[in-house]
Amino acid sequence: MSGGLKALLYILSFFIPVVGLIVGIIWMNGEDLEKKAIGKTCLIIGIVSIVLSCICWFAATAFSLVPAFMTGY
Repeated sequence: MSGGLKALLYILSFFIPVVGLIVGIIWMNGEDLEKKAIGKTCLIIGIVSIVLSCICWFAATAFSLVPAFMTGY
């Protein structure tokens, strides 16, 4: 598999995590060892992307609530 295709799959896995999850699950069940490795990497990148999205969402929510509690007495 070419390096460009791998890079494309990794980038898609990060920015569209569902793609990484689907490619990862499908390719990890194949026979080709190279595709298994790429599938595992796509799956990991997709999961990391989802976790980072959740962390950023919680942080943004928390920081948007902070001014409500910063009332000066």
